[in-house]
Amino acid sequence: MYKVFYFNPLRECTYVVWNENRQCVIIDPGAITSREQERLAGFIEQEGLQVEAILLTHGHFDHIFGLQDAAQRYQVPVFMHPKDQSVFEGADGFSKMLGLPYEPYTGPILDITQCAGLPEGLQFEVIETPGHTQGCVCLYLAADGLMFCGDTIFCGSVGRTDHPGGDHDQMIESIRREILPMPPATRLLPGHGHDTTIEEEKLHNPFL
Repeated sequence: MYKVFYFNPLRECTYVVWNENRQCVIIDPGAITSREQERLAGFIEQEGLQVEAILLTHGHFDHIFGLQDAAQRYQVPVFMHPKDQSVFEGADGFSKMLGLPYEPYTGPILDITQCAGLPEGLQFEVIETPGHTQGCVCLYLAADGLMFCGDTIFCGSVGRTDHPGGDHDQMIESIRREILPMPPATRLLPGHGHDTTIEEEKLHNPFL
């Protein structure tokens, strides 16, 4: 089960994913204002969920605006691919350039490729899909047919690659190699916009 929130001026998708025991993870906490942060916290409290971890599909600023608040509030480990450390560290500069407030995360970041040990139903397969950034990953729940794909692929589009570390050809190759071979009914849950399926993107995505 999952819930999507659209946060910050870039309408980033933050996901809460939970299992039958009401244990959950937060994927890409992008809540930028205290009001958005309270919306996220209020939902978690209302549903009686226990946060186990925070997972980052990549380190871009719009996906981590709410990281410090969530990590401090729930005191849980944060996971990201180590290849995105420089992108993560550049979040403050991008935020200032756009005139957006940013509270830097001050805690440790663990390697998302080593995040085994999450509760049953939250044991994601971490799929490395470099291109949008060098540390981009997709988080796949095979039993539920869900793939949280960050900014690698969208409904009818793909991620931008004009930021540092971006490589369009590499991203398309990642999509073709790692995403498109998955079952066609797999639901893609992107970092912006609405969900889609692999079958739909094979048929209609002009970039593929």
